[in-house]
Amino acid sequence: LFDDLKEKNILISFLLILIGGLALNMTPCVLPMIPVNIAIIGAGANAASKLNGFILGLMYGAGITLVYGILGLAAVLTGSTFGSINSSPYFNFAAGLVFIALALSMFDIIPIDFSRFMKPGDTNRKRSLLTAMFMGGISALLAGACVAPVVIAVLLFSSYLYSQGDFYGLLLPFLLGAGMEVII
Repeated sequence: LFDDLKEKNILISFLLILIGGLALNMTPCVLPMIPVNIAIIGAGANAASKLNGFILGLMYGAGITLVYGILGLAAVLTGSTFGSINSSPYFNFAAGLVFIALALSMFDIIPIDFSRFMKPGDTNRKRSLLTAMFMGGISALLAGACVAPVVIAVLLFSSYLYSQGDFYGLLLPFLLGAGMEVII
């Protein structure tokens, strides 16, 4: 299959990966989060302007793209996969602690309020752009369980292309993240 995809037309492969990233937004872990994400970045009706909402959405999507791209790049270059990371008890323990802290915050047992770090003026706008990018990266990590089959397929194809000497294979994880970004 990889030989056929490589030999016929690599642009078709790029298009399929981009469409695959777009389709990942319909998974049960990602689809319900889209309205929440839009509310978090403030790109909805409460945005300061349409341009500001658009830029915040782009930064959020850039966070998704960077996380999938950088982790995919590391996986391809080191020859490891996401399965080895997810099977680590240290990773699972750290992820469990994050979820416990977030659950306790939902029930107002532990207050998590990032608004206290915001200052009025121009620094607030820059900080909100970085916050949107950070939140995009976090959502990409949290949606990892639902999107893992597609991510693994892209990583395998990317590794195959890289092992054949085609360095453009390293761009495929970034392209998958960009496909997920399109809907935001």
